Amino acid sequence: MNAILLDWDGVLVDSIELYLDLYRQACRRWGKTLPIATAGEFREWYNPHWEQNYFEMGFTPGELREVMAFSQGHLDYSRARLYRGIPEMLRSLTRDFQVAIVSTTPSALIRNRLEAGGLGGILAGITGGDDSKSEKVEKIRRTLAGLGAAGGVMVGDTPLDVTSGQANDLSTVGVTYGWCTPQRVQQANPDRLVHSPHDLEAAIRDLMSPR
Repeated sequence: MNAILLDWDGVLVDSIELYLDLYRQACRRWGKTLPIATAGEFREWYNPHWEQNYFEMGFTPGELREVMAFSQGHLDYSRARLYRGIPEMLRSLTRDFQVAIVSTTPSALIRNRLEAGGLGGILAGITGGDDSKSEKVEKIRRTLAGLGAAGGVMVGDTPLDVTSGQANDLSTVGVTYGWCTPQRVQQANPDRLVHSPHDLEAAIRDLMSPR
């Protein structure tokens, strides 16, 4: 049995501005400097090993632990919309496949946003960033094991999503409308590149079809 694994931010939900605001607030609170100002700059600058972003802003490892607690109270996903067509896609895919989310965002925030959008309980699993770590290879491995899946498809918007899926022998879809520029996603050599949420379901179903 195979499964579909989806990243959250930048694949299902448009949340760049939410995180830009978080970074600005954290920098003001701790007296640090954010080296970017716009969503376009974010897509060029953002490191999916997200700890490195805070270190580049000047945070120490000790301060990073404080920022993680701070972020839990300031990330309001009610301000971030699901991309157009994503709710319909999730309902369609979950009728035919096991579908799970693998993200570095805390699972409670993901679950609450899905429930608010009328999508609570339709997924086979949510593996979030409750360990406050950016790594994804192990998160994917653990999710597949929990689902009893031998393979499938990983969908993400960063090179880390793609390479982590590849490390678990999954087919990969890289989306170019999310948190990283198309060039950065393409460099990871995903099996499919998708430039619009409208085209995502067809790419996933094609890779899930028996060969």
